[in-house]
Order: sequence, then C-alpha cells, then structure tokens
Amino acid sequence: MTGLGPRVVLVPDLGEDLARAIEELERLLLTLKAAEDDGATLPGPLANGAALTALRRLWRALAPTQGQRAAAARLAGRLYAPGGRTEHVPLRLVDVDPIDVATLSAAAAALGRGVASPGVVRDALEAGGANGSSTDIVAAAAGISGLLDLADTAESIVLRERLAAAGPGADVVLTPAVEDAYQATADRLNAMWPRR
Repeated sequence: MTGLGPRVVLVPDLGEDLARAIEELERLLLTLKAAEDDGATLPGPLANGAALTALRRLWRALAPTQGQRAAAARLAGRLYAPGGRTEHVPLRLVDVDPIDVATLSAAAAALGRGVASPGVVRDALEAGGANGSSTDIVAAAAGISGLLDLADTAESIVLRERLAAAGPGADVVLTPAVEDAYQATADRLNAMWPRR
C-alpha cells in the first residue's frame, strides 16, 4: 500500500458482472503490455504494466466480495429493508489503495482517448474482448474506477458504519434511517455501474 493507506469503500455485490468486466480489461491490458514488450510506446498509466498491476491488486481486494466468491469467503451477508421482508443488493466493505484507483481511472481515460486515435491502444481495443466492444471495455474500466472512487457522503458514512458494526458476512436489517442512506448510496453506485 501507499503512504496514504487504504480507503474503505462500499461495493455492491454484482455477482459475476464485475468479474467478467475485470477479466476483459485484464485481457486488454495484457495485450497492451505484450505490445509494449515488442517496442510499442504506451501512454502514461498504461505504460510499464502500471494499470495491469493496479487492476490485479484491486481485484484481489474485490473478488472475495462478489457472487460465489463472497459465499466461499463467508462474506455473503444479506441486506434487508426495515422489517426484514425485502432483500437489497448487498453492499460490502472493501479496503482499496487510492493510488491503484487513481491509476485505473487514468488508464480508463487513456483507453477512452485511444478509441479515437490511431495507434497501439486503438488496435488493441478494436481487437476487443470476447464479450464486448471497445467502448464497452472503456466504460467498464471507468465504471470500476468510479465505483471505487465515489466521494463519501453523510449517507454513505452512516451505511458504512452500520455494516462495519455488524461485521463481515453478517445479515443486516436496516433501520428506516439507514434504509434512506442505503437508497441514496445505491443510486450513486448505480450511476457508476448501471445494469449490464
């Protein structure tokens, strides 16, 4: 980690959606790293495998909070609305390195610029992933960094504190006040990662 230390963020359990997006992005970054090893010049955050390294560290932190991995890690606690009848998409607490998040965000911007400019980045993007177009991959990179870089609000702090108090993997029934905090936070997270 950096001198700044980790930052605790709220991440929705997106099942396999996040894993697939990270796999596609990793494949692209590996293609770019191979091109660089063959002599291509890559823009800043894509050079020297910086984005690839950051993505891999972030995935190590995120993976145990997603889908079946969360169940295997005993982190698959459920989140319920007041009264306990309605189940929400679970949010999990994850420690991330802000430098890794910033690197991934800068890489997403560089990939976005690469879509419009001839060169190795555009070529790698046009080769595409198995499941998405070049714009899908760029959007996924931006979405991942966006999920991990949302600024704290009063609502997200309340929600984070409630989940931390319950402990990893615990089922949580929200109070009406924390339900409001959940809805506000979920709206912000959904803006970063719309249903795919």
